[in-house]
Amino acid sequence: MRVRAVCLVALFATPAMADRLVVVGRVDDGPWTDAPTEARLDQKVELSFVVVGSKVRAPDGIDTVVLGRHKTTVTPLAPKAIHWSTVEPHGFRAQTAKNGATSDFYSNVSTESSTFGRWLGYDHIDYFEHALPDTTAILRATITPSEADAVQVPGLGTLRFKADIELPDGTHLASPGADATDTFGILPTVHRVSIRSGDDFLGWLSSYLLVPEVFGSAGPGRNHQADRFVGADCADVMVGAMRESGKRLAYTNVAGLPSYATTIAKPVELDDHGMPPTPIAGIKPGDLIRIDYGGELRHHTPRDWDHVAALWEDKSDPNGPLEGAADGKLDGFDLVIHVGHPRLKIEPLANQSPATIDVLRWKK
Repeated sequence: MRVRAVCLVALFATPAMADRLVVVGRVDDGPWTDAPTEARLDQKVELSFVVVGSKVRAPDGIDTVVLGRHKTTVTPLAPKAIHWSTVEPHGFRAQTAKNGATSDFYSNVSTESSTFGRWLGYDHIDYFEHALPDTTAILRATITPSEADAVQVPGLGTLRFKADIELPDGTHLASPGADATDTFGILPTVHRVSIRSGDDFLGWLSSYLLVPEVFGSAGPGRNHQADRFVGADCADVMVGAMRESGKRLAYTNVAGLPSYATTIAKPVELDDHGMPPTPIAGIKPGDLIRIDYGGELRHHTPRDWDHVAALWEDKSDPNGPLEGAADGKLDGFDLVIHVGHPRLKIEPLANQSPATIDVLRWKK
């Protein structure tokens, strides 16, 4: 598990400080920490909570916790009642955009043809809480969103969690939830759980599943919306996944991606079924596919490249000789992962056709 610092004001208590509830997590048998819980799908993820006040208290089974990168011993806590909720973003905006954006999806920039790309200010992302049936002090956490149609690969992606408890004296405490937001989106104090398929680029990219689309995602330093897993556009989610894997890359747009990559295939036209005129061989999962839409969408933006996807899985014609298995060639049967409306999607490349594409591979 990767442990990150979380900016908590007055994290450690003083005698006059009111009790606060903080969700903590651990991966396998690692330390309990308030940092985001990031794990592979094959690992066990558990959540619990601590009460931070004149002392730090935690349920039975937790002896120490790491709060703000500081390890502290806890005293036992036996709450009368426990309730868990997920804190989730609505995929599409639920109200008129306060920044003037006219799209159904979140956008920090104009999507109108005459002003395309003009900065509008940070869009407001809408969140809601979904109560879980669990009432245990230690929750076995899974990525199971309340909106079933949001699921692309079961168990993968990002969710946030909130705890509500009743103390023996009748006091009710709740950790930060859907209302804990700032300019960029949900605050880091709302405990994030991100589950990925592996430790490579595609693995970390899968941890962005369920994160909403924010066109023109932005933010300074570690407050970048992609770094905080609050939202990302098509290029930022690719760079964000590389950053999560340990690469020190600056965020860029689709046109800037070649500075981080090697060209594997020069621009080529795909027909309505995603088929090139001649085979595009030598492709690998994780390769980037830049897209300039054709047909009715040709020139629908003033940019040379409209979009970017990554090859998720090499596939072939299910009725062909390989019966859908990998064939090492890029065409409409292959599965790509990309930011669609309103979040990351995994679907056939044919769904992005007709288009002009090129293929890039991340530099080592």
